[in-house]
Amino acid sequence: MTTLAGTWYISPTPFTEAGEVDRESLRRIVDAAIGWGVDGITILGVMGEVADLTATERDTVLTTVSQAAAGRIPFAVGCSAPAPAVVRANAARAADSGAAAVMVAAPALLKDTDQIAAFYRSAVGDCPIPVIVQDEPAATGVTLPVSALLAALDAAGSTVVKLEDPPTPPKIGRLLAQRPDLTVFGGLGGVSVYSELRRGAAGTMTGFAYPEILKAIRVAFENGDSALAARLNDRFLPYLVFEGQVRVGLSIRKEVLRRRGVLATARTRALNPLPDPATLAELDDVLARVGLTPAIAPLELP
Repeated sequence: MTTLAGTWYISPTPFTEAGEVDRESLRRIVDAAIGWGVDGITILGVMGEVADLTATERDTVLTTVSQAAAGRIPFAVGCSAPAPAVVRANAARAADSGAAAVMVAAPALLKDTDQIAAFYRSAVGDCPIPVIVQDEPAATGVTLPVSALLAALDAAGSTVVKLEDPPTPPKIGRLLAQRPDLTVFGGLGGVSVYSELRRGAAGTMTGFAYPEILKAIRVAFENGDSALAARLNDRFLPYLVFEGQVRVGLSIRKEVLRRRGVLATARTRALNPLPDPATLAELDDVLARVGLTPAIAPLELP
């Protein structure tokens, strides 16, 4: 069974200039992620603009990544939906496609968190592959206290959390104080990765365009060299924060991936704005300040 820990890369959904799902770029994402040394890939999450994909496009993403990743790298699939029946169908399709795990968030705008256990039990209580419980209030509008999050985990038969309820480090600490055997991934672009690791996180699962940086920070920390982990974090923090901006962050991330030679275009959908010229100039500046020259080859880091 795949170990759900370490540095997992959340893939965007690339689009062609005509606005269609770009399968060639998807295959390059898988190849690049393997070269960057990540432990797995997650698709069809918030970064994948999944709410703006048709059912056919969703299946195109799943099929393309399944074929490209087969026998090379494990992948997890976002299966969130308001209705348990839809989550079950998504999870079954993911399992049939060879996914190592599914990721499921609370149903959007759930008013009573006491209902969260019933939702997860119905949606994924009998899921044939591991479940990652995603705690993502920015996307769902649902804030889960630690007690509700533990109830969701128990109902899903899960021990893995992707925690994105800021500030993430204190909540990670509270969660692991209650249940030390849990595996907790940080997210939110990696902006709090160093503090999350200090509180017991097992790694990150996010779409940051340089996942090898997050891996280097984690490996240094796991090797007991917290000073190196801190230096790496501090060196790249200006760029981590810049890429993690609300609303425009996704398009910045896609633009950097385009510059790295992974994506053919930086196109986004729905209300995700493309960076304006001033933002692109600021991107040039911050990349130069931290010493990053975009290329598909993995960074050489300590």
